[in-house]
Amino acid sequence: MISVADCIRELLGQDIVSHGWVVQCVQQEYEPHFEWPEVLRELLSGDVEIGEAKLSTPDHVEFIAWKGTIAERASRAVERVEGLQAPDREFAYWLALRKNVDRFEAGE
Repeated sequence: MISVADCIRELLGQDIVSHGWVVQCVQQEYEPHFEWPEVLRELLSGDVEIGEAKLSTPDHVEFIAWKGTIAERASRAVERVEGLQAPDREFAYWLALRKNVDRFEAGE
């Protein structure tokens, strides 16, 4: 059986993936005993980045990856999800393969 993380990586080969897709994969399709933050940490330990997607031109969405350790980025994702109302939670963060990152956040 394909793991949740592998399923999401496969989706990332085609496009970016929102928090809503991560939750859907985890809860409904594959391994409902996992929590999405666990799967997120597994993905971030490989070739997946987390961040924001912004429309940069009418034809291009720019992916801006968050900086920080795996734990820091996963915590940030949890905080973003918990800080939003239900309809907006689906887009609290986005995932992309590292090779598809347009840029990383600026340092502080």
